Amino acid sequence: MAQAVPDQESPPPLSDKEIQEIIVTGTLLRGVAPAGSETVSLNAQAITAVGANSTAQLLASVPQTASFNAAPIVSAVSSSQITINRPNLRNLPGASGGGSSTLVLVDGHRLPGMGVRQTVPDPDAIAPGAIERVEIVLDGGSSIYGADAVGGVINFITRKRFDGIEARGRYGVADDYQSVNADVTVGKTWDALSVYASYNYAWHDSLYGRDRDYVRRLDYTSGLPFDLTCGAGNVSIGSTVYALPGLTAGSGNRCDVSDNRTFYPSERRHSVFTGLSFDDGGPVTFDVRAFYMNRVNKGDGGPVTATATIAPINPFVPGTVFNPYYRNTGDANSFQAQSVSMDFSSLLGEHTRQSTRLETWGVTPTLTADLGSGWQLRWLGNYGRGRSEVANEKIDDGTLSTLVLTGNFDPYDLSNPANAAVLPLISNFLDYGLGKNEMLNTRVVVDGSLAHLPGGDVKIAAGGEYSYEKYQSRIDGTVSASAVDDMPFNTASRRIAALFGEVQVPVFGQENRTGGFYSLSLSASGRYDHYSDFGGTFNPKFGVTYEPFDGLKLRGTWGKSFQAPSLADGADAAPATIFAFPFILFANPNVAPQPGQAQIFLGGGGNDLKPQKATTWSLGFDIAPPSLPGFLATLNYYNIRFKDLIDIPPVFNPSTFYSLFTNNYVMNPTIAQVNALASQVPDGLAAVSPYTVVPGQVYSIADGRRTNLAAVNTDGLDFSLAYDQPTGFGSVYTQINGNYVLNRKEQAVAGAGFVDTVKAQTRFILSTTLGAAFGNLRAQATWRHLGGWNVAPLASNLNQSKVKAFDTINMFAQYDFKGSGAMKDLSLTFNVDNLFDKDPPVYNGSLNSLDGYAVTSIGRVFQFGISKKF
Repeated sequence: MAQAVPDQESPPPLSDKEIQEIIVTGTLLRGVAPAGSETVSLNAQAITAVGANSTAQLLASVPQTASFNAAPIVSAVSSSQITINRPNLRNLPGASGGGSSTLVLVDGHRLPGMGVRQTVPDPDAIAPGAIERVEIVLDGGSSIYGADAVGGVINFITRKRFDGIEARGRYGVADDYQSVNADVTVGKTWDALSVYASYNYAWHDSLYGRDRDYVRRLDYTSGLPFDLTCGAGNVSIGSTVYALPGLTAGSGNRCDVSDNRTFYPSERRHSVFTGLSFDDGGPVTFDVRAFYMNRVNKGDGGPVTATATIAPINPFVPGTVFNPYYRNTGDANSFQAQSVSMDFSSLLGEHTRQSTRLETWGVTPTLTADLGSGWQLRWLGNYGRGRSEVANEKIDDGTLSTLVLTGNFDPYDLSNPANAAVLPLISNFLDYGLGKNEMLNTRVVVDGSLAHLPGGDVKIAAGGEYSYEKYQSRIDGTVSASAVDDMPFNTASRRIAALFGEVQVPVFGQENRTGGFYSLSLSASGRYDHYSDFGGTFNPKFGVTYEPFDGLKLRGTWGKSFQAPSLADGADAAPATIFAFPFILFANPNVAPQPGQAQIFLGGGGNDLKPQKATTWSLGFDIAPPSLPGFLATLNYYNIRFKDLIDIPPVFNPSTFYSLFTNNYVMNPTIAQVNALASQVPDGLAAVSPYTVVPGQVYSIADGRRTNLAAVNTDGLDFSLAYDQPTGFGSVYTQINGNYVLNRKEQAVAGAGFVDTVKAQTRFILSTTLGAAFGNLRAQATWRHLGGWNVAPLASNLNQSKVKAFDTINMFAQYDFKGSGAMKDLSLTFNVDNLFDKDPPVYNGSLNSLDGYAVTSIGRVFQFGISKKF
């Protein structure tokens, strides 16, 4: 399923030897496609037409990715959020975990992990100028590649040889927004040796909520802004709101805090990719690639805001010590505890800096040796590191709450001179996270022809692989900026050894074709992986490709895949923590709490995590009639059964947690049960000691550590149509690519029933392009469609039952100069994204109409580009 028309100036055709040497994604065998699997390809021309300013944005043009038609950006407003652009084919679950169900490769090599709480590669690590094409296999691939290839495999194929200089630049502009993207590739090729280096610089500025009308935080039932942490502040007692400074009952001082916050932070990225290839025609060839990327995203959290509780008496001091700052409402709520909402802009300024920094590098040598008689040995080496850091300015909310409760901070009047003495105790803090990933990988593959059959050569491959992974983290939701360097590291590591093999048998082919059997190819592959932390797993796969006649291809696959537990999800990297609250945070609907009871939660990484396993199968066909050159139609059905998904038990969703997760909590525990839970955490017994004096003090204890919980069953259709028709003036072409989810059922915990969720998500995605080539000019328009989805009609969302579809039109034009001198190999491009400046669809029940990780739209963007080869 191609995503672009063929290049108008195609390179010379490959020789038979070169074709035999090509290794495509999804197979260990040279010169053959993976039997039965569906593949999406983005060639150089498609990459140019998309006009993406990052590799993550390029992937967002593929309908099978969860980020389709989005503007992917890292927007980590806390250290616990996603700090990388993580591809997700098939929109499989796992957004909150540290791993990924989509495998990302570069020239068949894994990338080092990245992220603060993640150990997943970020595709932006690859400089765009080095990419020759992208191959995406939409099928399970663990029988070939091992872990993570559940939803599919994305393989970035880079340039092998380059001679000359190529420079490209692009400038983008939209309302309140600019972007710059520039790269240069320099290389030299001799008879046996070729070297090149590609450098890319990318930058764009930030967008605030006030810059886009569709970014808002509203109480849709009243039409008023939602936030109370603004202006002079507010006091809340139950549902009653009192506006400060006069404690006036009513709607309060309302504002939309998103106006002064960035929803699309700025980005600056430097990336370098280098390649060296040696081939003197002898039996041994050598290639080595190296990359480096540094990316910084900067956001603005707006003014510091907070909410704290003030009571008429100090709850931490025995007796009735009156809080000197407490103000009585003088009505039925007199002498009740109050929740005070505060805006610290008068003391700490209008801005809080937020930054997410990612740095990664790697080296991937490959040595190939011709063993004779068509056999070949390939050795692939790989070493790389990733470093990710989140540092967001904040105040120490815990200390502030204590100061307010104990009468040492006036929450009603922040300018009270008495507050100045304790302000240093809560200011200059960070929500901080640092993650370091290291990877060492080496692989050996031997492949060749085992026998010759009338249908062709029986090809076989076998090999072994060894990997070492290490992850270190420093994470704290609230830490003094001066104490960051003193934070200890939590470390997790593991070793992986694997054996694998693949065979492909051409039953019918060129020498024995007959009626109804133009070609038939069968394949089988299998891989055994042994992990030092959880043990072994074996994953087989079988495929068939059958052509009853030239122009019709039928295919199918069945296999098993797995996703290894991320090192970031385990207890070594995320030690258990305990949270003891002197009140009831989330009550069991079936058990009434007693006055004065406490509630205790255990959090952190999981112990003895198992791999997440999937069974996948697919059926499809391709139609490419010889009588209709340039035409290709495909249809593919896929089916995924994904189980043992790693997640956090929903301790903060009482109706689900207390009904389904009965093994994760104890109601009205004994003192012994409380101590048994607390003993699993350093200093845990001290944390719960105030609540183990007499029996009955604790309402519930709950274990919220990560564990293997859920499952999802999903199936759907991929479809495409491409037709390129030559004309008297050039050509006209069309491409249609799409995905439709037939079914999706999710299970919260093993043993529970499956819930149908297919209508609660976008299930129909479509990309349609119509274009034409007129001599040196190529122009096209692309319609991108994201289907709507159902929502539960409630009073809070004004009984809205459906979120509408989102449709955009993108335009692209390219003019290639064919002259000599300065005009030779000069090209100009023009892109318009979201031509009609469509806003994302509105959901009345959401405080913010944007998805915090995949911004659906930044509005209409114009981009002007130029490229020149020397």
